[in-house]
Amino acid sequence: MKYLAFLKEKIKSYSFKDLLFLETESLVFGILTHVPTTFGVILRAIALKAFAQRCGGFAWLQQRATFVHMDRITFGKNFGVNTGAYINGVGGIEFGDYVLIGNNVTISSGMHPIDNVNIPVFSRPAVPKKIVIEDDVWIGAGAIIMPGVRLRKGTIIGANAVVTGDTEEYAVMAGAPARLLRLRNKHV
Repeated sequence: MKYLAFLKEKIKSYSFKDLLFLETESLVFGILTHVPTTFGVILRAIALKAFAQRCGGFAWLQQRATFVHMDRITFGKNFGVNTGAYINGVGGIEFGDYVLIGNNVTISSGMHPIDNVNIPVFSRPAVPKKIVIEDDVWIGAGAIIMPGVRLRKGTIIGANAVVTGDTEEYAVMAGAPARLLRLRNKHV
């Protein structure tokens, strides 16, 4: 019974329509994530167009990429995501055109407050913080994009970087936390 009470508390902020959408989204992508070959890519692209807030063009979704709260995510033209990526749009995510996401990347637009030690972190609702990823951005394998970040046009994020703040246009970022290595549009 404690488990049911816990679940009831966790979902109290969702309407029945929201819960139905999330469960359907999870079921459809849970099944389609295992469909191999280009046929699977096409099926996942069709599902993305059906569930996303907006999809402006072609989407190449590899197997085992996970999306949550797609109704709060917009996709520009020519979006590609590799195997194992986790994208949670709870706070809203806006993808520009020509965005590439490497394998095992995490992009989550919600964070859990940690200040009050009298309430377990697990019991707290996520605080939404929109992420904006502008045009021509490449996020390398294993990178983590934290809530509230803006990746400006032309940014490249190195493998396993942890991005905690906004970038400049054409920035090349790497490290944990990510730091600026150089600007792509400046001659060295």
